Amino acid sequence: MTHRPFALISALLLTVGGVMPSYAADEATPPAAVARQQAFKKMLRTFEPMGVTLRGFTPYNQAQFLRQAELLQQLSHEPWLHFTAGTTGGKSRAKPEIWSKAAEFKTEQQRFLTAVDALTQSAKGDDLKDLRAKYGAISESCKHCHDTYRLPKT
Repeated sequence: MTHRPFALISALLLTVGGVMPSYAADEATPPAAVARQQAFKKMLRTFEPMGVTLRGFTPYNQAQFLRQAELLQQLSHEPWLHFTAGTTGGKSRAKPEIWSKAAEFKTEQQRFLTAVDALTQSAKGDDLKDLRAKYGAISESCKHCHDTYRLPKT
């Protein structure tokens, strides 16, 4: 019985010790940067399954594809809310040009949102060739923005 409190305390300390290093590493990343990274990951989890379908690896289901496109459209506005000044550092790969060239960055955002809207509109029909083109426009928008405003992995 006397060993039980020691075992509980040891387990608690091991658990906290296991959590603390990751917390300490994330602490340097501004909360807004973490929020935008999470928002982009949510979008990717919606976007990529559509690409798998358009590449022919999963069957095309128009209703399901439309739901995914509409969800992507809803999610597409969230990350931009978290690009606030002073949110670099830690795990953030945002380049300073996001803020020093804010008008150009805003143009990239709009290009992306327009492409997402076009995909959603196209998803109301059954033209897979058009869907592939609209999906490709989103991919190009992402790539161009990453190439311009995102630091490489280190």
